[in-house]
Amino acid sequence: MTGTGQPVVFVGNESPMGELAVEFEIVTVRERTRAVDRVETAAVSCVVVDGREDDRLETVAAVREAAPSVPILYVTATPDGTAAAAATRAGATEYFAGATDETLVDRVATLSVDNTDAHRAATGSIRAGPGARAPLAERDGNREPVSVGNHRADVVTQLLETTRALFSCELREDVAEVVVDAAERVLGFDVVSVRLYECDADDLVLTAASDAVGDLFSERKRVDVSKSEMGDSFRRSEPVIFEDLQNSSQYDYGPLRGAMTIPIADHGLLNVGSPVSGAFDDHHVQLAQLLTASAAAALERADRREDLLRHERVLETVEGMVYATDGDSRLTLVTDPLAERLGYDRDDLLGEHVSLIFDEQAYDRAVRHVEELLADPQRDSGPLEATYTTADGERFPVEIECSLLPGVDGSFRGTVSVVRDITQRKEREQYLQVLNRVLRHNLRNDLTVVIGYAELLSERLDDDALVAAADRLRETATGLARTSEKTRTIQYALDRDGDLEPIDVAEIIDDAVDAFDAADATLSVSTADACRAWADPGLRAVVDNLLENALQHTGPEPTVEVSVTRDGEAVHLSVADDGPGIPPAEIDVVTGETDITQLTHSSGLGLWLVRWMIDSYGGSISFAKSTIGGSRVEITLEAAPSDPSDAVRSGGRPSS
Repeated sequence: MTGTGQPVVFVGNESPMGELAVEFEIVTVRERTRAVDRVETAAVSCVVVDGREDDRLETVAAVREAAPSVPILYVTATPDGTAAAAATRAGATEYFAGATDETLVDRVATLSVDNTDAHRAATGSIRAGPGARAPLAERDGNREPVSVGNHRADVVTQLLETTRALFSCELREDVAEVVVDAAERVLGFDVVSVRLYECDADDLVLTAASDAVGDLFSERKRVDVSKSEMGDSFRRSEPVIFEDLQNSSQYDYGPLRGAMTIPIADHGLLNVGSPVSGAFDDHHVQLAQLLTASAAAALERADRREDLLRHERVLETVEGMVYATDGDSRLTLVTDPLAERLGYDRDDLLGEHVSLIFDEQAYDRAVRHVEELLADPQRDSGPLEATYTTADGERFPVEIECSLLPGVDGSFRGTVSVVRDITQRKEREQYLQVLNRVLRHNLRNDLTVVIGYAELLSERLDDDALVAAADRLRETATGLARTSEKTRTIQYALDRDGDLEPIDVAEIIDDAVDAFDAADATLSVSTADACRAWADPGLRAVVDNLLENALQHTGPEPTVEVSVTRDGEAVHLSVADDGPGIPPAEIDVVTGETDITQLTHSSGLGLWLVRWMIDSYGGSISFAKSTIGGSRVEITLEAAPSDPSDAVRSGGRPSS
């Protein structure tokens, strides 16, 4: 169709698209006021608004108000359901997207003819000219003839209504039914179906179909994506028009001759058939793509909703205490055990702000915890200790494993948290702290008295046997005092949560060896340069206990070999002796291979202290037979930079 000579206003900052300037008498304007002035003062067959530029919807509304009878074509580069709906609301007669120049020219010509015919009808001179083009529905013989202009305005309105209907669907199957119904009405064809993709089977499954489909696909409800023409369209994410199914397909489609298949993103396909060969063109594809763009968004939303409902059903049956919040920190899910512990009815908690269940200071810590998770791209969950408040005002401690719920675009959608009541654990810790402090204090004081009297007896007694007994008493009491001090060091190891720092292991060894009374021992030390490891000053207690074990429990003249080496990213500290060796049963208890019982237990706290301190550094400990006959204990720690100011480790993890 040609539109030569028809006056058309083009609103845009660039030159008119393609052949418009050739086919029509184009007047190009850039400002909204100029467009309004033109339609008010001159005869205009059509206004084309370039929607690729900002603030053009206001132009559509202004032109529509100034000239209600002038057709307005709103143009974008690619199909956009949101843009189509917005343009329709603003007053556009028709929406056009992503087609060839010739099709755009044809569309403008059609609207211009419609406007001219409307004017002739008003003056009593309307006639069907040889160039007139019937609506698609009329040409295909599937619908009653209607005015072209009215039909296309109805199409855009129907697409807007369909978008609203799609986003009210909660299930994928409902979305498919709405798409089929809309495709029938918008495209004007009776044979319409939607196949949704089933990932596990790699099939396109017939999910919804129009009445006209009947039993046409009863034997092909499932189609292998890799073995069909429509599967090829889905894999390539490209629409395909079949001009003649009889000659282009290996399958029997009965009375159907023409067809088109339109991908619904990665969710499936919209298929439309016709008994007429060559029934489909680019215009049908554009309309179908507008529909499938909205359908893809609705399916994505339905998928997320189904996933959420599935998780909610699972979580609601969990016997533990679990809750979830949305992006506004309001409770969207609470399990019965948690509601019961808090003293609320579960339904009363839903929709409430999560701060309701927190102690005020604990809630502030929880907020900071979530902010830290959001700021760290490597973490999406982590533990937190907090205090909850019940409906009656009771406070109780909890441990929370909080996980983020990421949105499709990476936005924050809320959290899911698993809660554990740690009231009993906290009470036990308090009991142990009190018991430990009281016992250690009393034991230390009493042993100091015992040691003092033992030394006094040893000095004043003349009987050699009694002097030996007094010396034995003093040594035993001194050993118990050292054990008391070890419990304090162990408590430090268990409670420490400070930063690790680069420690010079060789320097620690030298200081510890110098402090020991090893007059009767053969003690050799071998250290390498640049042997810094991630630890803290408590490493000295580890070395002291290893040396004590080697020097005092191996015989009258022990031989002890100490070495420090670096192997790549690890520092190795080993202490070997020529004594009888550490009993295997004691090693198994310390390493955890054997449970502690009355018959199997460690004879002292030294090795426990070593293990727990090294565990707190993130290191490891191993036991073996030494080359000089006794035991060999090796500690492995992560190597640190040679310069201690290069880095600091927090909580056993390197800082970034």
